[in-house]
Order: sequence, then structure tokens, then C-alpha cells
Amino acid sequence: MAAGKKAAPQHSADALEDDFAIDPDYISDANDDRYSNDEGSAEEETLQKQKAQASKKRGSKQSETEQPSFKKSKTQPAATNKPAKQGKIQKFAVPRALDEQADLWNRCMQKAYPGITQLELEDIKMLPKHMYKTENEPSWESESYLEDLVKTAVSSGKAKNKVMLGAPQVLVICSSALRVIDLVKKLRPISPKRPVMKLFSRHIKIDDHKKLLGKTAVDVAVGTPNRILRLLADKDLKINRLRLVVIDCWQDNKMRVVVDMDDTREDLYRIWRDELLPASANADYGFRFRLA
Repeated sequence: MAAGKKAAPQHSADALEDDFAIDPDYISDANDDRYSNDEGSAEEETLQKQKAQASKKRGSKQSETEQPSFKKSKTQPAATNKPAKQGKIQKFAVPRALDEQADLWNRCMQKAYPGITQLELEDIKMLPKHMYKTENEPSWESESYLEDLVKTAVSSGKAKNKVMLGAPQVLVICSSALRVIDLVKKLRPISPKRPVMKLFSRHIKIDDHKKLLGKTAVDVAVGTPNRILRLLADKDLKINRLRLVVIDCWQDNKMRVVVDMDDTREDLYRIWRDELLPASANADYGFRFRLA
């Protein structure tokens, strides 16, 4: 090396950063200066093309990052301004006409027994003659319609030659224990001297119900289908004083009704088919039905 000239600094590979990248524009400009001449050259044209391609690639990548993706995510649904579809809520409507109430009962009963033939249905279907009629028909629009209807069938006097113990004048069949409790509170003023009997299986053993019915005079009983069916079948719940059977068509928060609920309809229609329908042919019994 010649004296007086400083050696150019040497850079090792370790002195460069790992992410070091050479700007394509810088390469193109340096090459332009190096190879420039008056007439131009093939190398210059090649470098110009490389420069244009590099610039085009950068612009393409930038546009891809700026433009939103319209591909649907596998985990999240595509956004939409349309409101979510909601199931149509249908309110269970009880017809006023008694013959239509009987038809409604028969249709629901047919659904409960999908394998039943039309001939078999004719033998067990409810007829207009089975429906309860009264001269003091309460107002259909009244919020206390059920209570007013029960009141028409309850007499305060003692029936001659009829067993009073465990023999209500009105039997109300409900879908759940909570509904039973609610109705018992509303019906107590109708029978102030005798208890309104609660008949459901929650927290109450059937043997306790049998003992209670065997020693208690009752005018109104309210219960669920399964417990009423068992008490009727064992003759602990008597029907010799029975005048009115009310099928409570109240809807719960899931829009279910006792006549079409999976949990209740089988026992409900067995009450009719096995217990009350055969008894209705006996002249000694004068009970009738009403949907409310």
C-alpha cells in the first residue's frame, strides 16, 4: 500500500444488521451513473426495466395492504345490516264456541296419539254434550274469567247422600306446579270455608295426598295431569260431586300449553279416556268440561 494514503475502512459481515436491505432505487441510480453515455446502452435499458418492475411490485403490495379483504372468516360470519330472523310467536287461542272447544280438544288428542285410527278416535272424542254450560256465563274478555267460571259451579250447601271427603265440585287441570300455586291463590276466595286442594308431585308424596283427601272436605282442587291421573285411578280423588272440569290453557314463558306439551299431554288425555269419559256415561255423574 502506498504511503500517505489511508486505507479504506473494512466492514465485516457482523457489522450489518440482520434486516439490512438495499433499496432498488439506489441500485438503479448508481448503475445509471456508472453506465451512462451519450448513445445509451442495452444494459441501461435492462436496468430501467428492473427499476420499473421493482416500483410496480411495491405499489401492488401497498394496495393489497390498504384494500380490505372481503373473504368470509371461518370463525366469524360476514357483517350484515339485515336484522336477525326471529321465530314467529303464536299465542294459543281458545275458541268461545263450545263445539269448537271440543274440536280443538280432539285435534290435540289426535296429535298425542299419532297412531290412532279415525274409528278409534270416534270412540273417545269429546262431543258438544260434554261441554259445561251455565246461565251465568262470565265475560270472555274479563281477566278473571277462569275464577268467575269456577264460581258458577261451586255451591256452598251440603249435597245430600254424597261423600264430601276428597270430592271436589271443580277440578282444574294445569301444566305445572307453579301455575297450580298461582291459581290456588286466586281461587281461595271462592271457597273460604274449605281448602283449595293443591295436587302436584313436587315436594308432596302421593301417600300424603291420599291421606289428606281421605279426611278433608273440598270444593275446588287444582293440579297437574300426572298426579290427578294417579289419584283418580286409585279412587282417592272422587268424582261423585264433580260438576266442572277446567282445562287451563295458560301459556308458559316457552309458549307451551297443557294440551300440547310433551310432559303433560299423555297423562291429560288418559284422564279423559280412562277415567272421566267412561264415568260420563253414568247418569249419577253430571260433570262437564270447559277450556279456559
